[in-house]
Amino acid sequence: MRFTLRQLEIFAAVMATGQIRAAAERLYLSQAAVSQAMVELAEALALTLFRRDGRTLRPTRAAYRLAELSAGPRAALGALPAQLHGTAEAKLAGPVHIAASSTIARYLLPERLAALAAHHPDLRLSQSSGNTTQVAARVARGEADLGFIEGPADREDLRAAHWQTDRLVVIGAPGMPRQWPLADLHGARWVMREPGSGTRRVFEQRLALAGLAVPEAHLVLDDAGAQVRAVAAGAGLACVSRAASRSAVAAGDIVTVALGDLVFERPLWVIRATHDGTDALVDRLIDTLAGPISVAAQAPVSLRSTE
Repeated sequence: MRFTLRQLEIFAAVMATGQIRAAAERLYLSQAAVSQAMVELAEALALTLFRRDGRTLRPTRAAYRLAELSAGPRAALGALPAQLHGTAEAKLAGPVHIAASSTIARYLLPERLAALAAHHPDLRLSQSSGNTTQVAARVARGEADLGFIEGPADREDLRAAHWQTDRLVVIGAPGMPRQWPLADLHGARWVMREPGSGTRRVFEQRLALAGLAVPEAHLVLDDAGAQVRAVAAGAGLACVSRAASRSAVAAGDIVTVALGDLVFERPLWVIRATHDGTDALVDRLIDTLAGPISVAAQAPVSLRSTE
């Protein structure tokens, strides 16, 4: 038994109009093509679908039953373009791998991803983390659908767009001066991220713009949370995302320290591989993750992804 979606569409037009001629005009087909489609469909199903009454076709009971049973599958197949291209009717579904630099992965994305997963049960999200350089490489190789990074990608095989703005703060142990003189920048012991980290790059670039030499790293850690704990233990000063420091500052484990009037801010970027082309569903996912968590919990979407 073989029949096609096109035959079912023609059948639906004949049911709606009651005439071969009218159905042909509606579908911009010849009457012969419509008649042939109805003959082939009836033969494939081993059913009599219409009885002729003058110029009008009278549907049989089997035709009414076929119309009822085929309406859902025809609608579902007709919605496939919307599901694939991300129009408003598409829902968020399928595997998405997101790669994110460690601060974003740990402090900025989890609540948003949890909200998405809760409201879109057919969406299968996974996330990996690394520094900015590592995440960019994963996205370029196609190992992740999306990347969220703390520093510019600086690669021709990636497309980058602004996602959010992040404020960096300098932190110290309780008892540290709340104002640290720039002239004594090198007098402090510094707990820094590893080379390739977007946080470290922003810190060094801001000092350079102010005409200041970058201090030596006395302790290098590859995680913002580890920096916060090391500072709380008295290891020195560190520059971290405010999001990474917030709970420890509230608990009194660390304090924020001003470096003169320097302000450390950075754009956070969402990146995609240039060879992926345009994917409207990915665009909608990015828009959802860019909004407040309440928006992320409510917005419908669909696709693949990575940090």
